[in-house]
Amino acid sequence: MRPLSIVDDGMSLNAIHGLLLNHKLLPISRLEKFFFRDLELALRLFKNVGGVEGVAILQTCNRVEVYLDLRSEEAVEEVVGIWRDLTEDMDVERNILLVRGAEVVKHLFRLASGLESMVIGEQEILRQVKEAYYKALAVNSLSLLLKMIFEEAIRIGKKVRSETEISRKRMSLAHVAVELVEKILKNMDDKVILIIGAGETGELVNSALMEKNYRKLTLLFANRTYERAIHLANMSGGIALRLDQVENYLRIADIVFVTTSAPHYIITKERVAEAIKGRDKPLLVIDLSVPRNVDPEVSRLQNLKLITIDDLKEHIDHSIYDKIKELDKVEALIEEYVEKFQEKLETIWIEELVSKIYSYAEKVRLEEVLEAMSMIKTVKLDERSREIIEDMSRAIVKRILNPLIENLRRNYKNVNKVDLSSLLRIYIEERDFDKNG
Repeated sequence: MRPLSIVDDGMSLNAIHGLLLNHKLLPISRLEKFFFRDLELALRLFKNVGGVEGVAILQTCNRVEVYLDLRSEEAVEEVVGIWRDLTEDMDVERNILLVRGAEVVKHLFRLASGLESMVIGEQEILRQVKEAYYKALAVNSLSLLLKMIFEEAIRIGKKVRSETEISRKRMSLAHVAVELVEKILKNMDDKVILIIGAGETGELVNSALMEKNYRKLTLLFANRTYERAIHLANMSGGIALRLDQVENYLRIADIVFVTTSAPHYIITKERVAEAIKGRDKPLLVIDLSVPRNVDPEVSRLQNLKLITIDDLKEHIDHSIYDKIKELDKVEALIEEYVEKFQEKLETIWIEELVSKIYSYAEKVRLEEVLEAMSMIKTVKLDERSREIIEDMSRAIVKRILNPLIENLRRNYKNVNKVDLSSLLRIYIEERDFDKNG
């Protein structure tokens, strides 16, 4: 891995690194080997590495990405070592794409906006970015800089969707899967469809099926938590099943969507072989789980076709993007947002300095007004006279400071912030000494 170049410069983006593994780099069947089984544990272990100021992990069905705010050159190697230990895969380092600085920010902004998804413009990724942010917040693993980057990414993800048509046609992998099934079968009327798993992906499959308006579908929902299966069944007029009833219904199903997230195969070759023994109609199984919950060996069974997420990549209808006239606009917006965010970081120290200057000026103003009031205490001042004195003192401060501050904001790139901060501190200390001495 390349040596890191860390510049300890407060809010500098030089400290931000992204360790990326996603569907563009690896097939899902390989990618799932690098997933963290316990995200909270991974966050805590990474945060405890010397030189790691902050960490967040984004893990979805087609990506696992670690975002780091670093203060040490050795930290990346140690993080990768922990990743290797947690996943028990020696190839982690070989497959990771390491990005730095503004490129990390650009990637996350694109991601939240739907540009990096397998299905461009999907809505789910923005929710997943939020989940990664809140998970890191919950374990206190975010640095201030990472917190700012994720908050900005979430804001931009919302803004891009509201200002462009990138998400006009609501699509997801679940929708792509249903489209593919329809293309294979030509017609889904009279079909028995079993959806195993009633989480978000199961809901999306159900939603995609409902949009097709087939009137003679039989929908079956099985889930580990029976109440969730009942919930989905009630939404679509389907039948709720308990998970241990699945084998019985595999005998009659035409299509099975597996959308669970178990750490092991819940549909094995032996289980399916026994269930479909003697049936004459084909069975279509679509595994949308990550990690995979259908044993790839089931594809060897006669009269059964298995479709995985990797297969779906080849069937995504990219012609839908021709209808999205604003992809170039979205790309341009992202570039603009990255530039503005960099400027914001560069000027944070100026705004902090300005705040201190104004706070100190207000302190001095109040002291001088009180002293002036005490000197003319022999004269009884009415409320209006006091207001005039207060307003006059504020006006004097503004006339003196505002031009200086505006000039400082315009020319901050030509200012040495260390020297300026030191001068301000010396001035305040000397002034306070003269005042109190």
